[in-house]
Amino acid sequence: MIEGTRRRTRGVVAAGDRQTARAGAFALEQGGNAVDAAVAAACAAFVCELPLAGPLGGGVMVARADHGDPVALDFFARVPGLGGQRPAHLDFAHVEVDFGAATQVFHVGRAAAAVPLALPGLLEAHRRFGALPLDVVVAPAVELGRGGYTLGAGVAFVFRLLEPIHRWSPACWALVSDASGQLAAAGSRLDNPQMAGVLADVAARPARVFDLYAELVAHFGPSAGGLITAADVGRLEVPQRRPVEVAHRGWRLATMPAPSSGGALVALGLRLLADVDRHPFGSAGHYAALVRVQHILLGVRGPSFDLDVREPGFVEALLADERVAALAASAPVAHPDHPLGSTTHISALDEHGGAVAVTLTNGEGCGHVLPGTGIQVNNLLGEEDINPRGFHVDPPGMAMGTMMAPTLGLGPRGETLALGSGGSNRLRNAILATLSHLLSHGVEARDAVRAPRVHAEGGRVCFELADLAPDARALLSGLPGAAAFAERNMYFGGVHTATHLHGDFGGAGDPRRGGHVETVS
Repeated sequence: MIEGTRRRTRGVVAAGDRQTARAGAFALEQGGNAVDAAVAAACAAFVCELPLAGPLGGGVMVARADHGDPVALDFFARVPGLGGQRPAHLDFAHVEVDFGAATQVFHVGRAAAAVPLALPGLLEAHRRFGALPLDVVVAPAVELGRGGYTLGAGVAFVFRLLEPIHRWSPACWALVSDASGQLAAAGSRLDNPQMAGVLADVAARPARVFDLYAELVAHFGPSAGGLITAADVGRLEVPQRRPVEVAHRGWRLATMPAPSSGGALVALGLRLLADVDRHPFGSAGHYAALVRVQHILLGVRGPSFDLDVREPGFVEALLADERVAALAASAPVAHPDHPLGSTTHISALDEHGGAVAVTLTNGEGCGHVLPGTGIQVNNLLGEEDINPRGFHVDPPGMAMGTMMAPTLGLGPRGETLALGSGGSNRLRNAILATLSHLLSHGVEARDAVRAPRVHAEGGRVCFELADLAPDARALLSGLPGAAAFAERNMYFGGVHTATHLHGDFGGAGDPRRGGHVETVS
């Protein structure tokens, strides 16, 4: 990587791959701040965490510059179709993916692509809050793309799961196959010089992103069986929103607001877990409290919830004392939950009080690559979970909903933490449990992240057996629909956590999703 003479910034980066975290640490070593580190790590994830993230995917961020107030940036995705154009035939098909215990249907094709805002969102975050030149920030990602990267075990596992989607087009297959033409395995050396070129061009001339989007219209618009129009890409705004905030154990937690529904559920869950510390950490009582709150959240997330959270005053009313008390005293009625998704998360803190939590996704990818870029385009219009009213029915221009809930914590004595998770609907429970472990029970970040997870959905409760105490194992095994995982499993998300406690930087990368932490001292 390039060498510099700037003063190093103390801080920490937690991410889903060693190379991703190292890219963020490089930005700190060059004198950058937490936003520089998060953007550098995100660009690296585009290269080495394909298909969990991509420049033509989406993301959400909660950030604090220095010691200011947290803000939320929504660069998830928008429903395409402005201007009324629609192809006679949609390029839209379903693919079955075998997860072992079950199969799941995803939809791919050019009409599965929503208007992506990941790259514009990161550029906007850097413009507002970054300290380093953009070319320095993207340098690690460019080097990974041109010089090659090592495929991590977690990402290699996702390669195998999503192999039917990767085989949808030769260009897509080329991104995930090795020199022999076989699906790349963990430890393989891969590269992506075309994506590296795009990132380098955009760093030199940020307006290049508009050329990229013009190509997106040409190849994923109505003439090609897709829905993205010139009117869609003419309005690439990245709105700044006020985070959802909740107090817990003297901490101020700031998480993602609407159109994310996950942030409101995490905040509500923390309020419902206010007295969970009366149960010993890891005990049967502790897990019983977690399961009960998870069932309450399932009941709250009814069919209209994802739209209701967008209404003024809804979240405030949901978190009001009277509403929380009523929910705590109620008998949970769980609605069915939704299935798997591909996401990754980055957390970064710096010595000046800067803090960033950013979650990224490419869906599973639509099976097509934007020609000449090495970038697989998202399939966010093809995921049932974020299209609960059906496919291609939401109005063009609408901000799509997501469960992603990056979260910052500001402690009573100047402590900070940043965390978030991949994992579709498991992510809210993973974040909630980790926050409770950290703040209610005061355990170390590593133990909070590695603690056995439980996830309630509909008529079953899934849990991890590894390191689970005997009384908690007996309790969870006796619940209706109990499903035990022998080891820690990526099904339960990946909570990558950065902390600044008692003057020291630390954190934990979640081993379920290849997590790694880099500290700069």
